[in-house]
Amino acid sequence: MALAVALVVLARLLLNWNVAAYDFGTLPVLNGLLAAYGVPAAGFALAAVLFGRRRDDALVAVLEAGALAFLAALVLLEIRHALAGGSLDPDGDWSFREAALDVTGLALLATLARWLDQRLGGRQVLGWGWRLLLGLAAVLSLRLVLDNPAFSDGAVLLRFPVFNELALAYAVPALLAALAARALARPGGMAFDPLLTRGLAGYALVAAFAWVTLTVRHRFHPVELSLTLEETSAAELWAYSGAWLGFGAALLALGIRSGIAALRLAALAVIGLTIGKAFLVDMAELTGLWRVLSFLGLGLALIGLGWVYRRFVVVPVAEAPPRPV
Repeated sequence: MALAVALVVLARLLLNWNVAAYDFGTLPVLNGLLAAYGVPAAGFALAAVLFGRRRDDALVAVLEAGALAFLAALVLLEIRHALAGGSLDPDGDWSFREAALDVTGLALLATLARWLDQRLGGRQVLGWGWRLLLGLAAVLSLRLVLDNPAFSDGAVLLRFPVFNELALAYAVPALLAALAARALARPGGMAFDPLLTRGLAGYALVAAFAWVTLTVRHRFHPVELSLTLEETSAAELWAYSGAWLGFGAALLALGIRSGIAALRLAALAVIGLTIGKAFLVDMAELTGLWRVLSFLGLGLALIGLGWVYRRFVVVPVAEAPPRPV
C-alpha cells in the first residue's frame, strides 16, 4: 500500500505538465515551490529512513529515489523561477546564466548524493543517482562548451573577472567531476568504474580548458564575448598562450604530485596545443614586440617545463656495475 502511494505521489508531481501554469509567487527561493517539492523531498527522505529500519526493500529504494528526484526538481525549478521573474514558462528563453546555474546545481546535488552514498555504506539508489546527476550536468556543460558565449551572440555575463557565469558553467562542475573521478579511482574507496572514471576525468579536462580560455576572452571583452562582434587583439592572442601554458604547468604539477600519468599526458597535450597555436596563429597574426614576447615567453616556459619533467618524472637509468676482471 505504501509503495503504491509513493508511486502515485511521484507521478503526480514529476509528470505534471501543468506545473508551469501554477502561481507559486514571485519571491525567489521562499515561494510555493518549497511546499510543492521541498516538503515531499523531506517527507520521502524521512519515510525512507523509517521504513529502512524495518526492512531494506523496494519501497525504501523508491522513497530514496523520490527524495532525490524531488530535490533535483526543486533546484531546477527554483533557478527557473528566480531568473524568469516568477514564471515557469517552458517556452521562455534558456539563457546562458540559467544554464550555468543548472549545471552547477546538478553537480552540487550529485556531490551531495555521492557523499551520502559513502556515509551510508553504499546505497544502490544513491550510487546510481549521483552518477546520473553528474552525467546530466556534464552533458549540459559540454553543450555549453560547444555553444559558448564566444560562438553565440547575446550572452549576458557579470563583469567580475573569474567569479561569474563562466565559473558556474565550467570551473565548478569540472572541479566536482575531478573529485568524483578521484574518489572512484582511489584504492579501497568506492566501487571502481574505469569507464566512468575516464569519462569524468576527460570531461573535467575539457571543461577546465574551456573555462581558462573563455576567462581570458571575458577579461578583454567583459560585455560581449562573441568573436563575430569583437575582434581579437594582439594582447589577447598573447594572453591565450600564457593562460594555456599556465594551465598545462598546473596539470603537470598535479600529475607529478599525485603520480597520475594521465594528468602528465594531458599537460603535454595542452602544451603541444599551445606550441601549435604559436606557430600557426601567432606567427601569422602577431607582429613586432608581441611576436617577440610570444616566442620568447614560449621558449622560456618550455625550457622550465622541460627541466621540471626531467627532474621529477624521467628516472635516470642506473649504470650496470663493471664486470669483474
